[in-house]
Amino acid sequence: MDAFVHEGYGRERFYWSEPGGDAHLTIAAQGIATAINVAPILSADISDLTNGDARLPSHRFAETAAAVGRLFDQAIVRPTNWTDGSHINSAWDNHPARPRLFGGFAFQDDFVPDNTWSTFSPVQFVLPHYQLVRVGAEQFLTINALVSREDNLADSLRGLREALSARLAYEAPHVPHPLRLTDIRYPMSAEMWAEIIGQAIQAIKSGAIEKVVLSRVCEVKTAEPIDVAATLAYLESHYADSYRFIFEPTPLHAFFGATPELLVRKDGRRVETMALAGSGARGQDEAEDERLGRQLLTSVKDRHEHQLVVDAIRRHLADWADDVIIPDQPALLKLRNIQHLLTPILGALRDPQADILDLVRQLHPTPAMGGVPATKALAFLQQAESVPRGWYAAPIGWLDAHRDGVFAVAIRSAVTQYSRAWLYAGAGIVADSEPDREWVETALKFRPMLGALGIGGPAR
Repeated sequence: MDAFVHEGYGRERFYWSEPGGDAHLTIAAQGIATAINVAPILSADISDLTNGDARLPSHRFAETAAAVGRLFDQAIVRPTNWTDGSHINSAWDNHPARPRLFGGFAFQDDFVPDNTWSTFSPVQFVLPHYQLVRVGAEQFLTINALVSREDNLADSLRGLREALSARLAYEAPHVPHPLRLTDIRYPMSAEMWAEIIGQAIQAIKSGAIEKVVLSRVCEVKTAEPIDVAATLAYLESHYADSYRFIFEPTPLHAFFGATPELLVRKDGRRVETMALAGSGARGQDEAEDERLGRQLLTSVKDRHEHQLVVDAIRRHLADWADDVIIPDQPALLKLRNIQHLLTPILGALRDPQADILDLVRQLHPTPAMGGVPATKALAFLQQAESVPRGWYAAPIGWLDAHRDGVFAVAIRSAVTQYSRAWLYAGAGIVADSEPDREWVETALKFRPMLGALGIGGPAR
């Protein structure tokens, strides 16, 4: 799978790999058969939306759902030996090789591309030209194409078969060069960080908000263009318990990461999500690690922060699902260099035809990435954060013709532009947050992407 991504250097590339052992789903893709984009709405102003815990304006989710419907409802899905003229074969509806759309959303509804995110839109989904899927020991290669009604379908299918056969025989290994770091900087100083946290705590104590999640950025420059495929081996060996992704709709302009946080998984009526909030360091040995884990589990500050997320997800699922299972106490999710409080959440959707995009709209942003109440916290972020988040902490993933799919929360992530990369890290702020501790926590969260880029040493 990694080789498939490597040999796509210089063209559009996409990658998705889920945690779950040997049977987990991994998808690598190249090229674009067609794309769905939703343009920014310049007049949107979230700060005007003050009605409590209202969700983000839904235009981009609704427009995306409509475009997905138009695309998939007219799709023809067939194995290479198909010769008759019938329409969709239901036996292929849930096959691993079925076509999938890959993409995601910007964090804020009124996102406007800036210099860092110049090639990204508020919504961007891609149907790749070539899609390679691995589930366990099996692999499947799919070719997708957009065919005009005026085209001869039999001729188009013949051409697609030939292209697929040629792609199977094609080998063009690309060996990425090690990156040479030329500069690394943190635009926000520790003093600026403390000041913005002070503003957040003041807003919390005044009753304007209950919690807000603040982020900061690390900027990296290298001597060579950054090939994000070169990060895959590191992320696979160090963060196999996370969702690894690459979204590169323009060559050498990529968003990539390894996030532990699931936003939502939908499979028919089954819906799965999680509350992931409250963080701490890992120990240097087993005894210290156990002590730090107990400390996190008993931290009043972290448990309060975590419970806000649990309560919000419970509310947002109430309109959609029955038999929602939420454990009474969080567990520990132990990653390589950090551990989190985790509450897994399962439910059964009342409507099996529900669209996963409706669930994404309902759940994003969770208090783990935005705050409480959501609208007021987002308005605070618009004023307080000096660097736009772009797609950081936003939904990213895939969906299929049944509107099933998986979306993760794009944390532990970075965006690249030729020989520059911007890494993002965030921390949840409540009334008793301490700036120094939150600084250290965000430094831990920079490490996965710094390591993936081959940059050693501690983040600060």
